[in-house]
Amino acid sequence: MFRKNKKDKNLKKIFQWEDYLNWGTMTAQQKINFKRACLFPFIAIIVYDFLSKFTYAILILICLYLIMRFINRRKISK
Repeated sequence: MFRKNKKDKNLKKIFQWEDYLNWGTMTAQQKINFKRACLFPFIAIIVYDFLSKFTYAILILICLYLIMRFINRRKISK
């Protein structure tokens, strides 16, 4: 049920601020991960703003789509 052998796991470092301070020694993958982490809050704000403005329009479009599917479900189309 439980693992008896306790091997060291290769854990991925998430918060590696010491590495981020040395931008020149970072690998390309680390630079991309850092940029993504910095841009995530801005992208979240943009998505939140968009959804708060167009929530009702999106819901109306989804309802219209579902109503049209319900109406046309028994018709045969080629």
